Amino acid sequence: MSVNILEAIIIFSVFFVGSLVIDRVLKRISAHYDAGASESFRLISNSQKAILVFIGVVLGLSKMGFDMSALVAGLGLTGFAVGFALKDAISNLVAGVMIVLYKPIQLGNIIELSGTKGEVVDINLRYITVKNEEVTHLIPNSLLVNNRVSIFGEKLM
Repeated sequence: MSVNILEAIIIFSVFFVGSLVIDRVLKRISAHYDAGASESFRLISNSQKAILVFIGVVLGLSKMGFDMSALVAGLGLTGFAVGFALKDAISNLVAGVMIVLYKPIQLGNIIELSGTKGEVVDINLRYITVKNEEVTHLIPNSLLVNNRVSIFGEKLM
């Protein structure tokens, strides 16, 4: 039994160290790119860390004798249910990634989107912040991807 625990710890450690190495490599690569590409590398880095650590935990527990098939099947069903429940949030996240990668708009652009016209003051993975003279609007990223957008250029003033 103690041999299995040692092997499980080694398996988890390999995946954990592997995620740290990949994280460091991605950070070095991202240093050579502008801020937009750096965001993409940060997203990939955080995702790979979570995935590799999770795989390491599952394989480690499996090596110790736990039946992981029910857990993996349950996670599949849970993932489907959560994905369906969070489809709008996931849609905004995927649209945010597309905006970061393709850069259809940039900070300082004047845009009109879903009846709102103003200057883009922030872009993140959930929404675009558009500010005009009266108010600041938070527009979900999925609207930018799915609707017509008018880009007028640089600042209003």
